[in-house]
Amino acid sequence: MNHGVLRIAGLAVVTFVGVPAIAETVPVDAEFCIECVQVRVGPPVVVRGPFPDELDAPFTALRLADGSFRGFSANGSTYAIEGASLLDLDGPRREVLRAGNSGQESECGRWLTSAVRSGNAVLGFVHQESICDYGPQGQTDKTMAIATSSDDGLTWIDLGTVISGRDSPRPGTTSGEGDCTMIDGTDGYLYAYCLRNSDWQTIVARARASEPAVWHKFYQGSWNEPGLDGEATAIGFLGPGAGYLQQHDRVATVTNDPWFGGVRLSFSADKVSFVDLEEPLIAVDGSDWNRPADTDLIAYVTILNPETGSNAVNDRFLLSYVYVPPGKGFENRYLVHHEVALSIETAPVPVQSSLALTRWADPTQEAYLASSGPLTGERLGYRQDSIVAYLMTRAPDGAASVKVAECSRDWSGQLGHQLAEDDGCGNGYVRQRTAGWLYRDEQPGTVPVYRCISETRQSHFASSKPDCERLGVMEFRLGYGFAP
Repeated sequence: MNHGVLRIAGLAVVTFVGVPAIAETVPVDAEFCIECVQVRVGPPVVVRGPFPDELDAPFTALRLADGSFRGFSANGSTYAIEGASLLDLDGPRREVLRAGNSGQESECGRWLTSAVRSGNAVLGFVHQESICDYGPQGQTDKTMAIATSSDDGLTWIDLGTVISGRDSPRPGTTSGEGDCTMIDGTDGYLYAYCLRNSDWQTIVARARASEPAVWHKFYQGSWNEPGLDGEATAIGFLGPGAGYLQQHDRVATVTNDPWFGGVRLSFSADKVSFVDLEEPLIAVDGSDWNRPADTDLIAYVTILNPETGSNAVNDRFLLSYVYVPPGKGFENRYLVHHEVALSIETAPVPVQSSLALTRWADPTQEAYLASSGPLTGERLGYRQDSIVAYLMTRAPDGAASVKVAECSRDWSGQLGHQLAEDDGCGNGYVRQRTAGWLYRDEQPGTVPVYRCISETRQSHFASSKPDCERLGVMEFRLGYGFAP
């Protein structure tokens, strides 16, 4: 296994051993109606991949003066990639940060996790690792550094290490504090949300925007502990992926939480006390970092502004993550973005989160399929045809529902894909992932979802019309989803 694979695998061995601890702070946000939040997650767009030696950190980006974008992907080294938009970054890469010298805190590599504009410069938050003994019985130590760039991230000046843990490196463990993302809190401070390796909890630190190399951690109600080796209060299992909701003046964090059932979205008005949306943005079956595995993997989740590339977002933003398909190892890593629409309704809503069930078309074979997840491998050439409906990301309360699975098969090199009620793949198909949930019976604002088949191509797909829009014939109705 290469360095990137072992670093990720080592993280997973410890991360998902037990149930996350309860946060030491009590979430309070009386002014925010969390039950009134409604989120729609659009179709996945595969932006980059597959890569064996890239995509090992939260993705960050900058909009350039000419309107194009520069994204940063890291795995030991950090690479810059340019494109016309955040959905079009599949071009060549150039190395902009590399590992330090032997004995330095960055001797294993430097991963840029956040890029924040500050005046005429860019501030970069840089994950560092030392003691490169990767593997189940090995060890590594994590820290964070701050860097600055005057040419939009092509060259960087290191301002030094600013966050480190109190635990000492020892064989067989991952130590330190890292994997942080940095946001501008719009109150004169920069905030960093980090993973503490000793207990796998999220901690938070801040620095004055005017003094970005001097950080203090939040501990027992104050910001007095030093960023280097200081104490820190655990604020929960929130993940380090953070952004700022400008219209609502709140920090948002996103993390893949297998105990929660998927990608969890949390909000905070005071930067430290968080409340959770009760429904996942995306349902997941597992988070197995020991690859290959039967389930897919969503990792390094974060949010991005499609207009600026930053993590200061409006109600329409991008959900970004690294994706590994079912049955694949870390040599098959993809960068995936979804367009997300968030709204605050005037009263609590019965279903808060929904995910697009998309019909995709292969123009070379006139074949179709329907999925709520990313299409990878041989299906990278498929193009979005339409959104059939929006699926729920968990079973609804007070109404009968259908859990829908995605199933696949490979007969003599002929790939097949179909939707089925959970545990009902059949006919040589193997369950791949949970697509989402449909209502069993019609509800207000819903449309029927039919499973269809193209008899000429023997490909299954979905439609909201009983005639399958003349693309095939209807087999049966799966249930009812929200109208696009």
